[in-house]
Amino acid sequence: MDMLIDSPSRNLEPDDEAQLPRRTVTRIRTLGVPLDTAETVNGYLDALPRKDAIGRVAFIATFLNPASLLEAKRHPTLATTLDSFDLVMPDGIGACMAVRRLHGLTVARVSFDSTSLAPIVFEAAQRDGNTIALVGGRPGVARRAAEVLRHTFPDLAIVGTFDGYTPPGSTIAALRKLSPDIVICGMGVRRQEEFLLALRASGWTGSGFTCGGYLDQLADGFRYYPAWVDAINLRWAYRLYREPGRLWRRYCMDYPVFLALVIRAMAAKFRRQLKGPATEPNANRPLVN
Repeated sequence: MDMLIDSPSRNLEPDDEAQLPRRTVTRIRTLGVPLDTAETVNGYLDALPRKDAIGRVAFIATFLNPASLLEAKRHPTLATTLDSFDLVMPDGIGACMAVRRLHGLTVARVSFDSTSLAPIVFEAAQRDGNTIALVGGRPGVARRAAEVLRHTFPDLAIVGTFDGYTPPGSTIAALRKLSPDIVICGMGVRRQEEFLLALRASGWTGSGFTCGGYLDQLADGFRYYPAWVDAINLRWAYRLYREPGRLWRRYCMDYPVFLALVIRAMAAKFRRQLKGPATEPNANRPLVN
């Protein structure tokens, strides 16, 4: 895992390509939306910046679940935005299922929460002395999330917390002054991606991760999911149980639409496979009575 968690020290020149993370993932398009694939979580970790590049090389990463994939399908500008991200990872078994069915690839589920990538990033930042800023949620949410993180990671340097309702320009200006090494942004799909793109365009050279509703979860404690829920991949059901008002539409309306799109794409793929050999003059064809 030669990424921000543990990497041998190197002398980097400002324009040295060695500052950039290794490309250990493969970018595909699922339902027309860019998505990076790796068979293991370590494959994604190796694609993150090396620790001696944190704060020196701009790097932004995001995560797509079925709802955000559907959002990008409905709004092509989001798909274009995602093309500008350094890393786009599948979040949730639904997204992984779509990749497996449509591309024949086995991919690991990665999300920025306490069951996946978040503890790795926070532990690495604490160990290496990287500074962190939290952005998103209602007023007070990021501050409470920071308190939970400081309790869990006592030496973690959180230099700023910002809600998701302040005009983005003001927050970006404040972040430029603070110059945190890592920014965790949870504003919901589209807004959080646009925010990190704007932050990078402002000249900030840290590492940014979107996190969806993770700051709200974190504000209530570091472990949102019971261990048994995480073990059997029922995080979506538990979230619906905990937050029905906010999530019923996603799980009860958007996910079935996403599933229908995947099935339609699978059917189109099957038709192409049937049609393909028929275009070749010497192709073996099944006998038809």
